[in-house]
Amino acid sequence: MQVESSPWVQRLRDGVVPPLRPFVLGAVGLLALSVGVLVVEALHADAIASFGRVSVVVIVPLLGAVSCVVVPISAWRDTRQDRRALAHAHRQGQPAFHLPVSARGISAPQDLPDRRITLFTVDGSGLLGWTAVSPDPVMTIPWSSIERIDLATKDDRGRRVDYGLWLTTTDGAVVLQPRSALGRPFEAGQPKLDTLRRVLRSLRP
Repeated sequence: MQVESSPWVQRLRDGVVPPLRPFVLGAVGLLALSVGVLVVEALHADAIASFGRVSVVVIVPLLGAVSCVVVPISAWRDTRQDRRALAHAHRQGQPAFHLPVSARGISAPQDLPDRRITLFTVDGSGLLGWTAVSPDPVMTIPWSSIERIDLATKDDRGRRVDYGLWLTTTDGAVVLQPRSALGRPFEAGQPKLDTLRRVLRSLRP
């Protein structure tokens, strides 16, 4: 099966937001585990202190517990925003592809008209940026202005890593930082970025 036909890509084609319940249940399980580790450490504080580097032993499960609270809240917020943006987009037709993005990761030659863009849809005209608030697209990147679609890279501890999609347009470079799925706060990793690049290239008229 081709990567472009994998389930997560198909969900983006169809505009399907993955269920939040399994994600939250997993986070609750990890939260319980992290809290359990903290309780055990508190009951055996003297024994743990004898090993040294106590701060690392305590901080790791503590960070895990905090993440298990923050991440589901972020996913719930993104799910609500994405569903609203999808509703606005689908009132104007069914696009060929849905690209969830991190608004803070978007850069363009001009200032963004709205910093709350959560989703780009792709159709025959180009890429349309949507928010949970506006019933109309707040940003348009027509195919006629796009010259190249590449991966955006940056330095990370002395090595080059991919972090987004680089669109070379007639007005300048536009960089989009995709999320891994609708309703999820996680940024797409390198393999998914490469797949998204191929998908966009295949949709270009």
